[in-house]
Amino acid sequence: MTTVVRNGGVAMQAVEDVRLVTSEEFVTDLVCQLKLSHVEEVKLADTFEDKRFARAYEMLVENQDRFGLAVDFSLATNPYHGDSSTLREAIYALRDRRIVAINNPRLKTVEFKVDEDDANYYLDHSSIPRSLMAQIVEETFGAGTARDDKR
Repeated sequence: MTTVVRNGGVAMQAVEDVRLVTSEEFVTDLVCQLKLSHVEEVKLADTFEDKRFARAYEMLVENQDRFGLAVDFSLATNPYHGDSSTLREAIYALRDRRIVAINNPRLKTVEFKVDEDDANYYLDHSSIPRSLMAQIVEETFGAGTARDDKR
């Protein structure tokens, strides 16, 4: 809903209500949607998964106006190394909340520890609509069903 505010005789249009999306919320939602799609882990040994997460981010940004979202982060990959420091920081935050486990110090395998009930809870309470998250995961990770290589 848009409102007009009069300030000293000047009409100003207020910003519509938007929901702020942080990198931690976005990565949590991706992990939860992947878990519900029967994906148990991602391997970040090379930059392949970083690129998938970056593409997922691009899809979020492309749809932010449509769904009334304000994306408060960037998830671009480093042009020299191909990884994303924002993604790594979000994964460490998810580890602290026991949503994922990191199975080695170099962040090569990220195991999804969240169960289906908690995954549904996070997705139900997210700023990002579930339909959008399902579409993003399907298009970027091909995770409509279980994947054999868990990649």
